[in-house]
Amino acid sequence: MPDIRLRIELLDTDPLVWRRVLVPEQINLHRLHEVIQAAMGWENCHLFEFECNGRYYGEPDDWSDRPIALARNAKLKTIAVRLKDNIFHYLYDFGDDWIHRIVVEATDLAETNPCPRLIDGAMACPPEDIGGIAGFEALKEAAAGRGDEHGKMLLDAEDGHFDPETLDEAEINFMLAPIQAGFRRGGRCHG
Repeated sequence: MPDIRLRIELLDTDPLVWRRVLVPEQINLHRLHEVIQAAMGWENCHLFEFECNGRYYGEPDDWSDRPIALARNAKLKTIAVRLKDNIFHYLYDFGDDWIHRIVVEATDLAETNPCPRLIDGAMACPPEDIGGIAGFEALKEAAAGRGDEHGKMLLDAEDGHFDPETLDEAEINFMLAPIQAGFRRGGRCHG
């Protein structure tokens, strides 16, 4: 089964927080959500949705004001061939509103192992529940020795240390390992 290369960008971050990953083309959007969680450093504590050409995929809930298809039933390969400009979006945490732009950079790549896997990226991902972009900026200011009480409180919640420039590849690879185990290459793929 071929692989797909994706570039995942956390919008409105400066400098840009981004990751490049390889995933099996048969991965469904729920499993892709898990890959993004691992690659970005999120902890899978909140709702999510994908937006692809005006259609939404996620886990339907009682509060949604639009139809949402089950992410488990949507394969990335099927969606990727219908994308305008090879771009779709992923929203994580409807309170902090972490909006990600996902670019399908290449399809039909040779199968790799292990997969899914991180190829490249830059910058640390914001911690969970810090108040979106404004909280992330406050945390970075406090980590640089500047900032206000709110930023210092956020930094204290990180045990007094946060390096916004560090991409922890070892932690990402550790988080991806259980997902990789679900994709048995050689005909026994689960997606």
